[in-house]
Amino acid sequence: MLACSACRNTAPTGDLSLAEKLCEITDTVPGTVGIAFVSDNDTVTVNNGVPYPMMSVFKLHQALAVAKTLADRGHSLDSVIHVCGDEVDPNTWSPVIRQYMPGDFDIAVSKLIKGAIVQSDNNASNLLFSHIAPPTKTDTIVKSIAGSHNFHIGKSEAEMKANPMLSYLNCTSPLSAAVLIRQVFEQPLVKEEFQDSIRQYLSEVTTGHDRLGAAVQDSDIELFGHKTGSGYRNEIGDLMAHNDVGYFRLADGRSYALAVFVRDFRGTEAEASKIIADISKCVYEHFSETNL
Repeated sequence: MLACSACRNTAPTGDLSLAEKLCEITDTVPGTVGIAFVSDNDTVTVNNGVPYPMMSVFKLHQALAVAKTLADRGHSLDSVIHVCGDEVDPNTWSPVIRQYMPGDFDIAVSKLIKGAIVQSDNNASNLLFSHIAPPTKTDTIVKSIAGSHNFHIGKSEAEMKANPMLSYLNCTSPLSAAVLIRQVFEQPLVKEEFQDSIRQYLSEVTTGHDRLGAAVQDSDIELFGHKTGSGYRNEIGDLMAHNDVGYFRLADGRSYALAVFVRDFRGTEAEASKIIADISKCVYEHFSETNL
């Protein structure tokens, strides 16, 4: 367990600052929890100096890199690629591509991006890497358009499945992830129509409903978009990663981004999800009660 290391860029408000409230949660967790909250007027981080395995959170970065690559080539999201049957893995999480198995098939890039984000389809992600922008190119592109360098992407889902310990190499700081998803919803990063599609896909994500979104389902949230990531067990049985990165816009027009990464957790996925949900509830309630 890592002792809480928190910082913020404004003075605390109320009896307890948001950072203090978050540390009360993370200090009891059998693992390391990294948090980044970003709003117009405040930035709060907890344990931001640790590299966290992204797992499928990197599919957000991937979507941006694919969009930029297609735009540079003068192609649309509806561009079609031909896939040979031996390019897909029948034994990985793949709810979208599974319907095309076995054999060769043609598929629009937009369907691959949507599958990778909405349902976190691993084959869809692997195909985007092999046909459009490989991991290292994805890393370079996103760093160039987003301005953040505090993340690293170098491995595909296929490579991480073959050697789960490689998952630690696709890593990010919580703040980098929170800033990126906020940029996606609030700043132009890629061609407008491409970015609109990515925003829509993030708002339709079907994974991780028990994480960030669990705390705000009955609230006054006008828009919620997010991307989850779930990890393997390491050699001592710890859950390597359990993550969620989200963007929240309230009915009053205020917004914030929140990234929560749980690393090397000695517990179940349900328990890790509960920690993420508790953090999200804490942030939402604090944000709602203040002018952050």
